Amino acid sequence: MKKILCALFFINLLNQGNAQINPELEGENAVQDSLQKLSKREPASDSLKIHKPVITDYIYWREKDIKPTVIDTTITIKSFYRQNYTQKDMFGNMSFPNFGQTFNPLEFTENRFRLQLLPTGKSFNYLFPEDIRYYDVKTPMTEFIFENGWREGQYLSTTFSQNLNPRLNYSVRYRGLRSVGRYKNSLAANNAFIATVNYHSKNERFRLWTHYASQNIDNQENGGISDLNEFVHDDSLRTTNRQNIAVNLNTAHTEFDSRRFHLAASYGLFGKSKSDSTVLSAPLILKNVFTYEKQKYFYREKQDENYYESQVFADLDRRSLKSFETLQNTSTAEFKWGEKLLIEAGVRLENLKLYGEYPINQGLINIPENIEDNLLGAVGKLYFDWNDKLKLTADGEFKSGEIFKSQYHLNSEIDIQPLGGYHLIAGGMIESSFPSLNLFYNQSFYKDFNYYNYSFKNTNIQKAYAKLDFEKFNTQFSGSLYNIDNYVYVDSDFRTKQLNGGISLFQLKGDLLIPYRNFNLSATVQYQKATQNADFLPLPDLIARASVYWQGMAFDNKAELQVGFNANYFTEFESREFFPVTNEFMLQRTNPEFGIQKIGGYPLLDFFFNIKVQRMRIYLRADHFNAFWGKNNYYSAPFVPFRDFKIQFGIKWYLFT
Repeated sequence: MKKILCALFFINLLNQGNAQINPELEGENAVQDSLQKLSKREPASDSLKIHKPVITDYIYWREKDIKPTVIDTTITIKSFYRQNYTQKDMFGNMSFPNFGQTFNPLEFTENRFRLQLLPTGKSFNYLFPEDIRYYDVKTPMTEFIFENGWREGQYLSTTFSQNLNPRLNYSVRYRGLRSVGRYKNSLAANNAFIATVNYHSKNERFRLWTHYASQNIDNQENGGISDLNEFVHDDSLRTTNRQNIAVNLNTAHTEFDSRRFHLAASYGLFGKSKSDSTVLSAPLILKNVFTYEKQKYFYREKQDENYYESQVFADLDRRSLKSFETLQNTSTAEFKWGEKLLIEAGVRLENLKLYGEYPINQGLINIPENIEDNLLGAVGKLYFDWNDKLKLTADGEFKSGEIFKSQYHLNSEIDIQPLGGYHLIAGGMIESSFPSLNLFYNQSFYKDFNYYNYSFKNTNIQKAYAKLDFEKFNTQFSGSLYNIDNYVYVDSDFRTKQLNGGISLFQLKGDLLIPYRNFNLSATVQYQKATQNADFLPLPDLIARASVYWQGMAFDNKAELQVGFNANYFTEFESREFFPVTNEFMLQRTNPEFGIQKIGGYPLLDFFFNIKVQRMRIYLRADHFNAFWGKNNYYSAPFVPFRDFKIQFGIKWYLFT
């Protein structure tokens, strides 16, 4: 019966209409969409003027964007890569077996320049202030995203946005994820609620934007499986019986909660009317951005777990809680000359509070209950565009406090276009930042997992990179050089330490898309190598992804299909293992029976069948179908098997009403 209903629903969608390019946007730079019916309506025979919406009437922008972005309703291989619960392309990260769990980083990427409690294990599904979208839509818009979960559960994200008038917009987004998973104690339950408002005055001198974000990222933590032999050799525990494999932690649970209020406003001075436009522009803009956020990280064991050898405090419950509060205010002045030049500079004041439930003073363990500091600094930004032939961007920040010391960040990039469709991009970044607060301070009922690393120095990173972008051939080549001093890591003895030396590494990456009629090959390959102190940052030498697919119109041009195979691969290496107590990755311990476990050297093959009907994209995937043959040697991290074969179903649907 379910199959019959699904077939009827699918046929009904095909009969609703055809997805085409709006005739008002035809040409080389046309944006593909399916607002065909709205744009071709016959106007009523009266004096009313009827607006014909096109896809460029639906845009969003983020706080650090130079220009707004048109909502993308097309079906491409990049949209396929982003169809997951993070809504990001996760190349360079190895997902854990259940949706809503963490990812194992396979490449080095610098963290955002900010002091925060956010653990690595909770960071992949967290939305920062600069990730929040503010909309401007001519008619109400709804975005609907769905993915089915593992064993039981699903991921659902719904966004609704409406302009109450041409100058005032609001949006509401809720996303929820609940997935049981196939292994014991691996339930993931994430949810987020985000509300935004943005307004501009009639002459566009005054602008206001604000959002409230509530995010919860909760996971049961099993610490991996106890015996690799049960996964590798026991046929009775294959695929459908994974829940019977013994795990290291049976009752452990972690929570990360964040509540944030963000308010910003700007006012333009000395506005003038452009000669070629009726829009008023203000060359000098005063801006103020205020943010308050509270974060909590919580670890709990419902029963006594005997996995870790550390002793526990007998007078404490088997739970640990630490909190972080930040209040930040940034005031800047911005000089803007049309869309060609932007210079912004100002001051930033930040108040930080980091605290646990109680002070711990027992024996040699002395952990304060709270730490508070005020930081004062300056920020700046530059953007210059010379006829699209030369673009220069730069941003910088300096701040200093008593406890968290002086920190700075400077990033610059130049984009040269000698010929149309050919870009030469080069840039550099220097940064001196305080280590993650999650690695700086911790309270725990486990005696060995308490630390207050007040002697830590700033981590210093120097980066140089270059990129060749051949737009006409859908091809990019890039290279990066990193030097990292005072790197902070979690050692195999669970101790958070700082490396007395540097790590040097380079990355070479190629990305291409080769079309031939309706057939396409998309490939991304990255080679990386640490040339100094590589043992402290173990990474695979090679990461690769390739997709071979057919894409074209079908069903009398009423639907667009995308059918093909996808492969992911990375070379074998001694990966870091996941430490659930702090939700960080640590250098691997030597197992008494299995020694040091290597992961990788195993291809992950998927088959996908995607279809676009009007503004609905339907994704159907056979994930990891090669799990049916060969040896069970596929892992996300040491003692954490990658997921088995699964039929994955997803939807992304835009409604413009």
